[in-house]
Amino acid sequence: MSARDLGRGPVVAIIGGGFSGAATAFHLARLLPAGAADIVVVEPREGLGYGLAYSTADPSHRINVPASRMTLISGQDSHFADWLEQTGAILDDAEAIAANGALYPQRRVFGRYVESYLQPFLFGKVIRHVRSAIASVELSGQGYILILADGRTLAADALVIAATHPPPALPSALRSVAAAARLVANPYDLGGLQAIGRDDQVLVVGTGLTSADIIATLDRNGHRSRIVALSRHGYRSRSHAVLPGDPIGDFISLPSRSATVMLRLIRATILDAKRRG
Repeated sequence: MSARDLGRGPVVAIIGGGFSGAATAFHLARLLPAGAADIVVVEPREGLGYGLAYSTADPSHRINVPASRMTLISGQDSHFADWLEQTGAILDDAEAIAANGALYPQRRVFGRYVESYLQPFLFGKVIRHVRSAIASVELSGQGYILILADGRTLAADALVIAATHPPPALPSALRSVAAAARLVANPYDLGGLQAIGRDDQVLVVGTGLTSADIIATLDRNGHRSRIVALSRHGYRSRSHAVLPGDPIGDFISLPSRSATVMLRLIRATILDAKRRG
């Protein structure tokens, strides 16, 4: 039986409770009249708003643009930065403050920010959080039937798909070494990265933002040997528009050079931030 059958308005089911799914639920809840819809977010994680990007527990994983340019509410550019000031969320994190004063909190802090704005709607049951993964979705008349991984079903009148990308998988060229003891196939396997020794030489396949996360984690773990980043297209991560004096922008806005130069600049930036902290 759906919420509409109970007189609670149509059911809007949102698959995925990361930033996109959480933001969709938040804006529906605040903009629709009370009782106009039953908003259900299907997300296996405990909290909404974190997803893959903002659930990382590694303190070296930070947002890659200033906090002043991240917001849950369009048109209120300082919304996240204001929340940081009001809550004191980074008072004990000196490394979050760049040389030019811009704020780069740990990514999990942004997840907390999003979650905090959903909490009133969750407490008021305007938004419901169903902790499960989705096994499949079927059409049912003018609506949908969601089959959950735990066997339950959920009827919905409207469906929003805000799921993340699939789990990491080895490229076909590396499948022959899939069983190798020193291979870390999942870049967010912090235990696997922790096992890499200080003097081990490391090959990182890919030069996107995930590679920057890996390098930052290795640096925090005390790794000091050679790291080589391999990319099939030869590009480094592209930046958003960079603020003058932005220490991160100093290296990502440079003309394309070798991965070695990029890594040296990353390390220099991290060390400089630690000194200033």
